[in-house]
Amino acid sequence: MTKIDAPTDPKTPVVEPHFGDRLRLAWERYGNAIYLFCGLIAAAILAKGVIDYLAAQKEFAVQKAFGACTTPESYLAFAAEHPGHPLSALVDLRSADQSYSEGKFADAAAGYERALAIMPPGPFKARARLGLAISRAQAGGGADAETGLRQIVSDGTELKAVRCEAGYHLAVLAAAAGRVTEVQKLAEQLMQIDSSSPFAERTFQLRSALPETPRTSTLLSVPAVQAH
Repeated sequence: MTKIDAPTDPKTPVVEPHFGDRLRLAWERYGNAIYLFCGLIAAAILAKGVIDYLAAQKEFAVQKAFGACTTPESYLAFAAEHPGHPLSALVDLRSADQSYSEGKFADAAAGYERALAIMPPGPFKARARLGLAISRAQAGGGADAETGLRQIVSDGTELKAVRCEAGYHLAVLAAAAGRVTEVQKLAEQLMQIDSSSPFAERTFQLRSALPETPRTSTLLSVPAVQAH
């Protein structure tokens, strides 16, 4: 048999556009949208940079104003002008220390409480917690004071020195109430927290000198860690 050739397609073959041509056509169609998208990204980056710069300048101005304070009145004025700022918390802490040293325990407690509300975690916050509890004890708020001190002693994330000092003051309150067993437990607990702490040693001395009848509590000392 004779092989019959396939009929020839009379239509002209379609030539696919070159890649470069397709890219040019796509750019002509979507170029404006791409420019707009890139512009939005650049504007966002620029805006963030401006915001960060302004925030840094504002923080620098606040720190400069704090450094210029030299009198109690100027510190109080700074705190009033910058409520909620961590440096204002230091002003409250400083004011509370002053009130405590003057025997104004209710005012001291209020100052420590204000400082705690805005102070970031760290040694100064631990200082304010301890000051608040002791000030409450001196102001006659025994139950609140003991609750605060117990929370500090049992807080494993707190500084050991602060925990031991809180435990000693708690032992003083327990001794004044004649709770001899509690004083003994506190002494043992403080030795486990930090056996080298002078407050742990003082608690043991308090227990050994404690008579069977309640003894009168001596004036609690100002917390050891001082704010500058």
